[in-house]
Order: sequence, then structure tokens, then C-alpha cells
Amino acid sequence: MDQPRRRPPLPAGADTRHGRGRGAGPAVSRAAQTGVPASRFARPGRVMRITAADRWQLAPGQVLSWRVLLDRSVRPEPVPLSVNQRNHLRAAVAGERTVWLAATFEVPGPISATELTAAYHALISRHSTLQCEVTNEDGEPRADRYDPAQVVCLPRWPRETSSPTETTELVRALLDTECAPFGYPAFALAAVSRPDVSTIVLGFDHLHVDAHSIALAVRDMSRLYRGQELPPAGCFVSRVAEWCEPPPAGDPHPALWRAHFESVGYRLPQFPLPLGLAPGATAEPGTELGRLADAGTTLRLAEAARLSGSTTNGALLTTLARALQAIGGPAATSALMPVQTRRPGDEHALGWFTTTAPVTADTSLAETAASLRRARQLAALPLDQALSSLSRPLRWDRRDVFMVSYVDYRRLPGAAGIDGLRPQHVSAAAEADGVQIWVARTFSGLSVRVRYPDTGQARTVVRAMVGNWREAVAAVADEHLAGALI
Repeated sequence: MDQPRRRPPLPAGADTRHGRGRGAGPAVSRAAQTGVPASRFARPGRVMRITAADRWQLAPGQVLSWRVLLDRSVRPEPVPLSVNQRNHLRAAVAGERTVWLAATFEVPGPISATELTAAYHALISRHSTLQCEVTNEDGEPRADRYDPAQVVCLPRWPRETSSPTETTELVRALLDTECAPFGYPAFALAAVSRPDVSTIVLGFDHLHVDAHSIALAVRDMSRLYRGQELPPAGCFVSRVAEWCEPPPAGDPHPALWRAHFESVGYRLPQFPLPLGLAPGATAEPGTELGRLADAGTTLRLAEAARLSGSTTNGALLTTLARALQAIGGPAATSALMPVQTRRPGDEHALGWFTTTAPVTADTSLAETAASLRRARQLAALPLDQALSSLSRPLRWDRRDVFMVSYVDYRRLPGAAGIDGLRPQHVSAAAEADGVQIWVARTFSGLSVRVRYPDTGQARTVVRAMVGNWREAVAAVADEHLAGALI
């Protein structure tokens, strides 16, 4: 892979608005040069597209990137790490490939490096998590927070690319290198400047963000680049400090968590069907992307769920259980479900604001709805406090637990503000030994991304599952139309 070259910052007086190479003639659209459209600006109806790094493509242009430097003459403030962050860092210490998440969006015209540099520093100043550095001292990660006044953002010299493959590999290499959890920064900014439509890319080690944060990053960076106002952000670092406190005396939730894990032998859930991997083996990741339902079908599914006393998420879990049962799975499948922990005041903050709760996807809508209610009750206790209350360690049969995530991007703060920017949520590729699922609801309907170990058996199983799931979603929606929902 072609590694990005590290160059000195732009010299004084250099042209900082990029759209054509040095000595170039009249600006020519990248689409005209390569036959690959940069993409159409302001396509309505999509709030967020989810994809994976191995499916991601960037049209060529002038690739810009930034260095972020710290003034270490002032001692930083030690800050705590959440249990999600500690688990993530423990895997990194063990040598596992780190995972980054990226936000991309489009802006009209060429990039102004001066304005984007200012926006980048403003983003760091706005969000406490981006002011933190994690170091690894003898296998024990620790975090320190720096004052934003100690942070300097410097643009590197731009690099011209001529193909989507070259461009994507260049930006991916930058994210792979800089979005690593130890050292500062564990995030990166890049842009592909073009005469007509440019692309801005913000990558973060998972340490700093969740899926909700990716949408916020698009909203914040696009507004900061345009010089627009933003609401107060809240403070992730302060919230983590609260999570690290013990639960109040008499809180019933720790006992509920202990009862749950006692009932499952302290074992975390695994995908219920074989994937063609020997015990302890991993494989390169495969990605399945698809649409589960269009906007109309999604509305009917949501109404069917409401009438049955459930939710859209509940209906999706039930239809997933039916899809798995159709290819040999059980009638009920255990999974972990990310649950937002943002409270009033946190809505606009970047950070890893999720807890994880166990849920059972059952072929019965009513049973799944009951399981979701129990999961939300468990999720009321911060995961840090829940796990610290357990009497013995959890058991992993494989590294990847079976996880099903659902995000309704229409409801996120600022969703209307990013519509038309063609935003994408891009996830890094990492070795896999299990199945993990992300479902996104937008104004266009429901889409799904599935990560799995790229074996022949796993590909067959996952593709059959997604096809059956799509049919099961349509069937429940059609049952609602017929008034025959059971």
C-alpha cells in the first residue's frame, strides 16, 4: 500500500485553496478525467450511508492531510478510561489490529486548507475526548487530557492522485497509521480537493467515538468549516468519571446483571450457526452490505411493531430470528445490543457513549419486545458499574461476540443539517471470528452491514441470512397491511 508521505507545512504565502495541480491548465472535472464521478452534491433523502473500508472508494483529486502537535511543556490532567475504552485498549496491547471509524462528507468546490485547519482545531477544542492522549505504561493504559491551547494543527503538502484505488489506499493508509489508540492524536483529518465537489474525511480510533458520534462529527465539521454556530457539546471525560464511581447503595441493577449472567453461565453470546472456522482461528473480514427495506416498507414495519407493543428495533430482531431459523438456527438467539447512554447535555458530545445489554431475538414479536424491555432495564446501569459488580469473569468462546446494533439516524441531533452532504460512516477492516451486524434507519429505509470471517461457509450463511431477513421484514410489513399480524 502506498504510504502517505510526511511533508513540511505549507510555506508562507502558499495557495491554500486546492482544486488543481501545480501548473495545471483550466480546471477539469475529475469525472471527466477518470470516468468516475466524484458524486452528485446534495442528493436528498439520505442521512447516513454505512459501509466498510474494504468497500469504500474515493474519487481522485488533491489529497490533503494534517499533522496535530502537542506543546508538552504544560503537564496534562490525568483522566479515567471507561470499561469500553479499557477493553479496546487491552486488545491493542495484546497485538490485535485496532479499529477506526471514519466520517466522510462532501462540500462544493475546492478545499480551503486555511478554513479547514481552523475548523479542525475548533473541533478538537470543542470535544473533550479529542483532547486526550492514551499511553501504554507496562501494559497498563492511562489517559491524560491536554488544554486545547496546547494543540497545533498543521497542513501537510498536498498529493495529487489519479485513480480511485490510489486515492482510497492513500487515505486508508493515513487512517491506519494515525487512528491508533496510543499516542496523540488517535484521530486524523484528510480531504480530497476537486474543482467541483470535494470530500472531507475524519477518522477516529474507536477509543474516541461511537456511531452516534460519526453523525455528530459530520454536522460539527461541516458547520465549523462554514463558520456556523453550534450548540454546547457537553463533556465525555466528565461523564466517564461518573461511570467509574460505584453504584449507589440499594441500587437493584447490579443484582439484575448478576442474575442474568448466572443464568447463562457468564458466557457471552455467539453467532448460532457454524462459520467454517476452527476453534481459536480467525479470518480476514468479509462485508455484506444491503438494503432491508425501502421507506414505505419501513414505515409499515414500524406500525406493525407499534400495534404489537414492540418497536422497530424489536421487529428487526424478530425478523432476524426468523431469518436465522429458516437456515437452521434456533427460534431464539441471544445477542448483545449497544444502547446509548447519552443524557440531557450529552446529545452533542463526541465520545464512546454506549453501554451493552444482552437481548434475545425471538421469532415471537411479543417475546422479543419483553426481552428488549429487560435489556433497557439492565442498560440503566453504566457498564463500568455492571461489570465491576459481577462475582466472576465473563467467558468468551470466540473473540467476536454476536452483536446487533440499530441506529435511527433520523433522530440524531443535527440530522437535517447533514442531509445533502452525502455523509458516510466507514468502519475499518479487522480480522473476524464471528458475526456482527449494524442496521441503520434513514429517511430512505433500512440498510444493513454485516461483518463476518471471510470463509466460504460464512459467506453462504450470511448472504442467506440477509436475503431471508429482507423477506421476513417485508412479510411482517405486509401482515400489517392485511390486518393479520399475530
